Amino acid sequence: MQTLLVNKTDFADVSIVNYDAGALPDGQIRVDIGPFALTANNVTYMVTGDQIGYWSVFNPTAYDLTEDNNQGRMPVWGYGLVRESNFPGIEVGTKLYGFFPIAKSMDMQPGKLSAHGFTDIAEHRSGLHGLYSSYSFTDADPSYGAHVDLQPVLRPLFTTSFLIDDFLDDENFFGAEQVLLLSASSKTALGTAYCLKARGGLPVVGLTSESNKAFVEETGFYKDVFSYDSITDMNPDVKTVVVDMSGNMGVIRTLEDHFEENLTYICRVGISHWQEAAKAPPKRTATPTAFFFAPDRAKQRIADWGQAGFAQNLGARWMPFLDSAKDWLTVEKAEGMEAVLENYKDLLNGQSAPDKGYLFTL
Repeated sequence: MQTLLVNKTDFADVSIVNYDAGALPDGQIRVDIGPFALTANNVTYMVTGDQIGYWSVFNPTAYDLTEDNNQGRMPVWGYGLVRESNFPGIEVGTKLYGFFPIAKSMDMQPGKLSAHGFTDIAEHRSGLHGLYSSYSFTDADPSYGAHVDLQPVLRPLFTTSFLIDDFLDDENFFGAEQVLLLSASSKTALGTAYCLKARGGLPVVGLTSESNKAFVEETGFYKDVFSYDSITDMNPDVKTVVVDMSGNMGVIRTLEDHFEENLTYICRVGISHWQEAAKAPPKRTATPTAFFFAPDRAKQRIADWGQAGFAQNLGARWMPFLDSAKDWLTVEKAEGMEAVLENYKDLLNGQSAPDKGYLFTL
């Protein structure tokens, strides 16, 4: 069986490791992984892997895959199927949804078992937010039956989109008159634009590459769409709150120069431009800037609304967005590590097509 290791200081440097799963310990389950999705969000997980703890989730040293602490495994969202079980209450054949490594299989130590799922309580996973160690039984949640192939591609991203929209509204959009989304073709940006448009109120403007401009316009989620080389065509007198999905500091500096004091807040969400991640944030203006961590916002809203209320509010936006996605997103499936590596290379180079999603099984 195979798994993918990534050099934590050079994401383009990857290696494939073969492993023998061995005998399954008591109290654990063995899960076949896939299909799983690859999106630009996975690159953000690696960029923030040390700060937030994503590298620890599937730390290859904890699974005896390597002794090199500079190697990590990039987390992905997807489905799993229980192949073996030494845990009472979880049967072979149970279907799961959650966070996985790029691997053929993994062993988990279930805890906090309920009718809806469980938590992997393996010791090395204890430090990360509970969202990333929780697994759903797909048969217990009817929403997984809708557009099953779109779910792994869009579900984790849309939850972030929903929470960004909620956060901005809660903050009265920081006094802005419009919302500007960077990397407007990204799936998280599209979900955010959808939620903002559904809410009504401030106009939503997208900033994207010239090659993706037509696609972004055709979704109908944005009032206006500009390319990166036409930033100065935007009206600089409009107070603007920025949601940054890319982490491209050059673009941020250009926006600061253009809008000056009318840039009211920069909400940093993604870092798909991973080569830019090590560069210092812009300091030219006093515009407040903060990284948005969706799990903390989700925890706050679950406390405010209750788990059922949170699910209801999210679902009210999620299901219509999911229905819309079948019109603008095509999901392609592939098997094998070679296909994964080809798509992974495109992600690192910013060459993934915005109108496609990708699902893989090893």
